[in-house]
Amino acid sequence: SEEVSASSDDIEADADPLNPGKKKPRIYVGPVAGYNRSLHTGGFASIAKGTASCPTFESGTENGYYFGLTAEFLLGDVKNSKSSIIARVLYDYQPAYFTVPGDKYPSKLADGTEIFTEIEHTTRVKYTLLNIEVMYKFNIPGTFLGITAGPQFGFPIGGNQEQRYQLVFDPSKPVQFPIEVDSLANLPAVGDYKPHFLDETRTSIVLYEGNIIDQSSFRAGLKLGLQYEILLGRAVLVPSAYYNMGLTKINTKDNWRVNALQFGADLRFAL
Repeated sequence: SEEVSASSDDIEADADPLNPGKKKPRIYVGPVAGYNRSLHTGGFASIAKGTASCPTFESGTENGYYFGLTAEFLLGDVKNSKSSIIARVLYDYQPAYFTVPGDKYPSKLADGTEIFTEIEHTTRVKYTLLNIEVMYKFNIPGTFLGITAGPQFGFPIGGNQEQRYQLVFDPSKPVQFPIEVDSLANLPAVGDYKPHFLDETRTSIVLYEGNIIDQSSFRAGLKLGLQYEILLGRAVLVPSAYYNMGLTKINTKDNWRVNALQFGADLRFAL
């Protein structure tokens, strides 16, 4: 009879209060999605290396997103568990826009008058990864607020960068580069890519557009954050905020890394 009594107590201790007599689930799975504020840092050299106007792109930012699948495994006594392991597989888009002001450059007004106009160097980056992460979660006792931390391992599945050299637009003085199309052949080039004017107005020269140059094949990161659990029957909605710190470089020749502020939510269903 003592064995029966002990067994009954165990079942009652682990019972799901929403379904009396049924054990509380240990595993939860579901979708996850969120917003990235990408923070590219460390810098990389312009395509126009070796020229007097060559800038270094130090930092850039842009809005991105992520989505995927999540799973949580509760540790210890299920009923009173305050910690768990959370795993996710994510599609992660981490773009950036860089701009560096340049010197003034000779340019032409519509009537042919030559003036000096401010220029700028820009680079737009589109960077996507397949990320796998494993995080440890600890719930603050007496609350539904949790602290999470863990590593992230990423595999780039897309990377594109476009660099331009352009006149700063002034609607009161529409101007264009005075150089001819043939002269563009003298600009620095990457591989077989040929610099060209973006359009007939000749206010912007595309120096390069293509794959991220010397892109690394792997990214490691560390995520730290907070989450809050909202119980929805046998499901849990978990809004969260993270700082995602890049530990490795985007390319092999510069100190260029990507960090991110991330805000999203997991929706996990009990198994």
